[in-house]
Amino acid sequence: MKKIIFLVSLLLITTTYSYAAGSDSAPEVVKPSSYKSILSMIKKEQYVEAIKGLEKILEDKKYANDPDVLNHYAYSLRKTQNYVKAEEYYKKALSIDPAHRGALEYIGELYVDTKRLDLANATLKKLENCRCEEYAELKSYINK
Repeated sequence: MKKIIFLVSLLLITTTYSYAAGSDSAPEVVKPSSYKSILSMIKKEQYVEAIKGLEKILEDKKYANDPDVLNHYAYSLRKTQNYVKAEEYYKKALSIDPAHRGALEYIGELYVDTKRLDLANATLKKLENCRCEEYAELKSYINK
């Protein structure tokens, strides 16, 4: 019986963390059922639709401080060139999880997009020891 409880617990932990699309270092919050389809919209570059869906999710206090949701919301805003609001939400995600690699990469890209290379390079420095794709992608974005 103890083995079964252990295996079920392990399975729950594993599936919770593997669902973490965009999660980088914060404890995972189980996302609402609509989140997966919203991520699909983002991949298809349907940013306006994604923004609407993410705004509904963010209305729920349970998700209002989820750095992954905030990061994807900010990303979608940035892709629609709403830079001021995007920056606000990247900063909110980073105030909750200062090491969130996705938010760091994307706010760095926002700084490039808004011609603030000094801030982009400072953000890149925060990622330099992570040995992660976010570092390589931001470095490439800065150098293009």
